[in-house]
Amino acid sequence: MYLTENFEPRCVLERFEDICAIPHGTGHEQALGDWVMALAEKRGHEAIRDAAGNILVRVAATPGCENVPPILLQGHLDMVLAQEEGLERDMIHEPVHLVLEGSILRADRTTLGADNAVGLCHMLALMEADDLRHPPLELLFTVCEEEGLRGIQAFDMSQLRARRMINMDMGDPDCMVIGSAGSAKLTVNRPCHHTLCHDKGLQILISGLRGGHSGLLAGKNHTSALHVAGRILGKLCDVQPARLIHLESDGGSSIPCKALLRVAVPDREAAMALLRDTAKSLTAELWEESEFSMAVTETDCEAAASVEDTRALADFLVLVPYDVAVRNTLHPEWVLSSALLLTACYGEGCFSGLLAIRANRDEYFDGTMLRIDTLCRMTGVTAALQGEWIPAWPESPNTPLQIACQDSFRMLFNREMQQEVEHGTVEVSVIAKAIPDMDIVGFAPKSRGAHTPQEHLYLDTMEPFWKHLTALLASLCEG
Repeated sequence: MYLTENFEPRCVLERFEDICAIPHGTGHEQALGDWVMALAEKRGHEAIRDAAGNILVRVAATPGCENVPPILLQGHLDMVLAQEEGLERDMIHEPVHLVLEGSILRADRTTLGADNAVGLCHMLALMEADDLRHPPLELLFTVCEEEGLRGIQAFDMSQLRARRMINMDMGDPDCMVIGSAGSAKLTVNRPCHHTLCHDKGLQILISGLRGGHSGLLAGKNHTSALHVAGRILGKLCDVQPARLIHLESDGGSSIPCKALLRVAVPDREAAMALLRDTAKSLTAELWEESEFSMAVTETDCEAAASVEDTRALADFLVLVPYDVAVRNTLHPEWVLSSALLLTACYGEGCFSGLLAIRANRDEYFDGTMLRIDTLCRMTGVTAALQGEWIPAWPESPNTPLQIACQDSFRMLFNREMQQEVEHGTVEVSVIAKAIPDMDIVGFAPKSRGAHTPQEHLYLDTMEPFWKHLTALLASLCEG
């Protein structure tokens, strides 16, 4: 019995629920990969699994389409494991607990994993179909996408015969993605003088911010909890010699939605009055963050960073870029460059963090790096590139596959398919860099809230997406 039994297409949605039943957080994709391999072998398809865990399945063309150039479809096996505070569910070992609300599918207080189960379930349905017309298919299932695209970077691209590709980790049913961002992560560090302190301590908990995907939600006014923490710390430093005891934030690849500060102040009453006023001001300013909360309590203090080091860290947190740097002039809704401090912590004399840069053209990376290098020099923070820069997939309009995608959409729905450049970093970037003549589009059923417990899938978009995908594949057999 499937929860989505009243929705179509059954061949796709059943596979979506099957995927949700197999735990597959990043780094734990083995069981899901085993299942994919078993399905491929059962159908008699050629299936190759590499040392990293990536799987390439080749599906023969339907009769009459054997001489048509092949097409690659790609999605990733892993999902972000996030849950509501206090739930404490073992998501590494437990399946996703599905909840159906009308035509919306979500999970019970955790991420759903539509990112990227919506891609996988369609690839599996194509792998099992007997009644569809399509060219030779290459289905690439990758691992560890959510942690630096590690799976695709380990894949041997010489195995790919296709020179046209559909990615289903981006876009909407009526909106085709034609470019995406490259990205880099920087580690930031600063040693501080951490000495005995006899001042009074205050603990400040910032919570309830929306958070969300650090790339897709850039420019959408989703406030960073670390930016708020820096502003609060800076205000305290402005009025008295405050000293930082401790800092921590929620981690991951999302916009920080929670941060905890512990600060030593000589005048606790004056600091409390300032913080009450600051909380009122921030609540009014961040009206779109309807669940924003700032709680202040007393805490112990034995040691803290020096006044000078605390000021430098406050300046860094306030000034480090956490949103859009460049937008497209003709399409201002397209974000082309951004930066975000993903995580930061301080304790016992050591400040550290992880900062992400995204750019839809590699050239924009240099400009953002210059800003960060300058800020680091001013505040005594050091920044070092973690791994290699993942290249951008620059937009290239009106390619043959884009035109075919537009034509098939128009034939089905009698309207135009929209186009966009996405600010997320997807595996397409790595493929486009390795195979420059790969003609690529991205589109997918509608889902929202990726990387958060608010993730949900609009089931009524699944059937039109499937109709378009299969119509497009059939049209490619006609040349």
